[in-house]
Amino acid sequence: MSDTDETLTSTPVAPAAPSAGPSMPEDGVTHTILIVEDDKVLQELYIDRFTAAGLNVIQAFDGLQALDRLDANPDVQLILLDLMLPKLSGYDVLSQVKKNADKRDIPVIIVSALADVDDQARGMQLGAAEYITKGEVLPGVVIDKIKQYVLSVPGPTE
Repeated sequence: MSDTDETLTSTPVAPAAPSAGPSMPEDGVTHTILIVEDDKVLQELYIDRFTAAGLNVIQAFDGLQALDRLDANPDVQLILLDLMLPKLSGYDVLSQVKKNADKRDIPVIIVSALADVDDQARGMQLGAAEYITKGEVLPGVVIDKIKQYVLSVPGPTE
């Protein structure tokens, strides 16, 4: 199996918005997401797909860098977050985001190899919008889910 064939599992919390279709954004707004993933191959796959779909993508390779990038980019509308990260875990990143009054409403979608029910429960209790387990859902499905979330969030205000 190639890196692009890796699959992921999803545990939804809220019903997803209707499918965004093959390209976006249709609303004429530039949507910004933060991808926090230390696997460079997987991160590049996501970046390529999201930028091709018209999204502005900011990347971080560890937890501390994720918080720095989030502080430097107030227009982030969604965070795609791995849990097993160098320097600061994804759980810690999620906890800090949800404690910050300016950032707590940003949807955070966890994409992790941690498949244990306790790991999923912890992520959801900390405020994740969705928990997707790597290895059980194709990356294309993750991309479609991200598109749905981003299109349901208003664009940045000018």
